[in-house]
Amino acid sequence: MSISTPFCRLSRIVTPWKTVGNLRCLSTQSRRPFPVIKDELNGCEESVKKGENLVNELRSLVNVCHEGGGPKGMERHVKVNKKVFVRERINRILDKDTEFWELGTTAGLGLEYGDVPCGGSVCGVGIINGTQVMIMANDGTVKGGTFYPITITKQLRIQEIAAQNRLPTLQIVDTGGAFLPLQADIFLRGGRGFANQALMSSQGIQQVALVSGLCTAGGAYAPTMSDVAIITHKIGNIYLGGPPLVKAATGEVISGEELGGATMHCSVSGITDHFAQNEEESFEITRDVIASLNLPESGHLEDVNPPLYNEQGLLQLAGSDWLQKSDVYSVIARIVDGSRFLEFKKMFGGNLICGFSYIMGRPVGILANSGPITGADAQKGGHFVQLCDNRDIPILFLQNSNSSEENSLSVDATVLKERAKLIQCLSVVRVPKVTLNLTGAYGDENYTMCGPSFQPRFYLMWPGARIHPAELAIQQAAAAAKKAAREAAKAAAAASENKPPAKAPRKPLSKFSFEPGSAQWAASRGICDEIVNPVDTRRVLAKALQVSMLNHVPLRDTRGQHRSVIRM
Repeated sequence: MSISTPFCRLSRIVTPWKTVGNLRCLSTQSRRPFPVIKDELNGCEESVKKGENLVNELRSLVNVCHEGGGPKGMERHVKVNKKVFVRERINRILDKDTEFWELGTTAGLGLEYGDVPCGGSVCGVGIINGTQVMIMANDGTVKGGTFYPITITKQLRIQEIAAQNRLPTLQIVDTGGAFLPLQADIFLRGGRGFANQALMSSQGIQQVALVSGLCTAGGAYAPTMSDVAIITHKIGNIYLGGPPLVKAATGEVISGEELGGATMHCSVSGITDHFAQNEEESFEITRDVIASLNLPESGHLEDVNPPLYNEQGLLQLAGSDWLQKSDVYSVIARIVDGSRFLEFKKMFGGNLICGFSYIMGRPVGILANSGPITGADAQKGGHFVQLCDNRDIPILFLQNSNSSEENSLSVDATVLKERAKLIQCLSVVRVPKVTLNLTGAYGDENYTMCGPSFQPRFYLMWPGARIHPAELAIQQAAAAAKKAAREAAKAAAAASENKPPAKAPRKPLSKFSFEPGSAQWAASRGICDEIVNPVDTRRVLAKALQVSMLNHVPLRDTRGQHRSVIRM
């Protein structure tokens, strides 16, 4: 798989949209609706260079995460523990010639307690026997699959995505339990993951576990809370306390296989349902279990009507600190089918672009801002999202805020009231929402443009994008830190020369330091689901919309006040 793209072999992928409710399929239509966007993008070498640098930085971070626990951890995993690497496990379970859409790839870097590549787990959406499945797999090369706070954060978010989109979940378990020095930040939140398994199972969202390593302490609950569990002989062990703890507590010497191995759990406890002699057989059994869930095939994607303009232009746009309105049209022109877009209320509300289009055959409503949301923008946006909800059309938000703008509108009572109406509308729509942060989201535009707090099915960012609740607060904090540093330097200079030498500063636990609010900072902490290479934007959005609409239940035959459009 290429590091620059989260997909492989997309040219072979096909989507049977005809089977999804009343949705229209452009691939079967001879006509092409909507006007073509006129592209006014002019070349800018500086922006192109900046965009390329951002992508190269992203690739280097992805490479670090793909290396997992590094050479020592990988060697121990294969040679000592006789196990298969986590990504190889996933690839051998997935259908051939299909893609794995990985989420949260760069989570866990640059944290206060060190680096945990991928947050210690590889997660994403893949196709198994024709069915879209959410996969959560511990990486045994990263601290033996130990759970850190970021591991819990990532897995809870992945479970939320699975629940929202009603995706069956496969957990490939290989963990030594929680990292005990940080257990205060792990124990309670970690338990929520097991409750989520029970809740999803009760809602018909199937939970499957493949035990491919240790399931120690809290990790033992992942298979026991699943609908179906597979375990691999001489590799998989399930127990709350392992052999060393048994010996310390009772003096009894017992092996891991006797205490919680595949034979014991398949023949005595009944915790596991399928016995695999080796990992290869476990992959085949897992595929068969997914096939037995009796779920419809979800189909694939086909790019039959690509945009008219070169996707490389997105690199230039991604290298800009902020996009003018004409640039926003250039972005839309490079991600929608045939570069065609039907704009809504074009002459009303100048800072918000709204309109309908298609992305790889899927109808979509698009809202993109270029500047602060005015009262008129909010009125238009509220009207538009209600139309999308009425027509069962998913909504794509493109965030594009300028931090240097003097947003005097934020203190205008009328504007505040209209923004609240827009927030009300986008909060209650039934249709899925997907958000892509192009350049930045500042202040309450994290609300009006569907930031992470408003449950978009996926929150994505370009490499140069930023997210801040209040840019002014960040600037004030930075200024205060610089002032404190200057005062400390003065105090050190004024200190007596006879003062004993100070201790050497503590070595940083992490190799990385990301600027607060940057895309890398947000991704490392699980605030955004994935950083998107700009040239892959169309394919990533198509996948996000496909997954979001996979199990959406249309209600277009239901009318009444709760489904009517209110012009505010």
